[in-house]
Amino acid sequence: MVFSLAGCDNDSKVNKTEGAKIRPPIDVIVWTAEPTILTSQVESVGTLVGNESVTITAKVTDQVTAVHFEDGQYVKAGDVLIELTNAEQQAGLGETQANLLEAELQLARLNKLGNKIVTAQERDVASAKVKASKARLEVISVRINDRLIVAPFDGLLGFRQVSEGALVTPGTVITELDDIRQLKLDFSIPEIYLGKIAVGARVESTSPAWRGDSFSGALVSIGSRVDVATRTFVGRALIDNTSSYLRPGMLMNVTLFMAERSAMVVPEQAIVQTGKRSIIYVAELLDGQLKAISAPVTMGNRVPGGVEILSGLKSGQQVIVSGQLNVRPGVTVRRISPPKNGDPTATENPKSDLRG
Repeated sequence: MVFSLAGCDNDSKVNKTEGAKIRPPIDVIVWTAEPTILTSQVESVGTLVGNESVTITAKVTDQVTAVHFEDGQYVKAGDVLIELTNAEQQAGLGETQANLLEAELQLARLNKLGNKIVTAQERDVASAKVKASKARLEVISVRINDRLIVAPFDGLLGFRQVSEGALVTPGTVITELDDIRQLKLDFSIPEIYLGKIAVGARVESTSPAWRGDSFSGALVSIGSRVDVATRTFVGRALIDNTSSYLRPGMLMNVTLFMAERSAMVVPEQAIVQTGKRSIIYVAELLDGQLKAISAPVTMGNRVPGGVEILSGLKSGQQVIVSGQLNVRPGVTVRRISPPKNGDPTATENPKSDLRG
């Protein structure tokens, strides 16, 4: 009886050993660790301002004789927008030109007669008349130009505020003009970031009016003061608007990108918490078999879809991102492709979902 029992016990040990040898590998999905670029960023809201913006007004009191623009028209620098009555100035211009011609002829005759006939005093008087006539001509020309209201720079006009025949006075608003090829974007930044940003930093902005479109630019200036109430300062970016989608005054969602750095990032589902420790499992080839090896890691910042790894992970290692809860250190694993209709977090290339 004793012999028989001993025989059964030996058979049981053999069966356990054979069972351990034929245990199948555990299916896992792996991720190849590679350095990625992380960018610190600040989110804010801002308001667009024309790169150049001016309200066109009259300089003198007179009547509008011609209007040369329409609402919302794009104009070039120097284009005439409004003409005011200038009949009196044109008449004065003709008179002054005639006086100048007469003065120049008189001076020429005196110079031709020579010093023996003409005194120096007569020649000086004639020369002074020429200079006075030229000055008078310049004054008349300026008055005529004041009655031609022109565009000071290229841009988009607003609504026309006057009509032909209207009497305008200094300060009367004719229209608004904005240069919208580039727009200034002013936005507030918390003061804690003052030492972390610099002119030239990349800026991305979006608008609810143009969903799906992003408008890029760069930080061009930083405000000289911090608001004592909000503890923020103003940053100004210059946004490209060659599409003409944007208008001054629009509210924009702003993302300011600060310093970029290289870091190791893994999908957040790869992290396994064991007490206070954080570990990951990597798949390594040992003795011709793919084994799961545990690696303690130090985590850094979290990013959308992933976690920064400060230490414990090297570039090129195969990180187990699916199936790691079923493995133990040293067990044999088998790489499989992610299911097409499976867990959306188990992507074949999760890095494409990570943004710094």
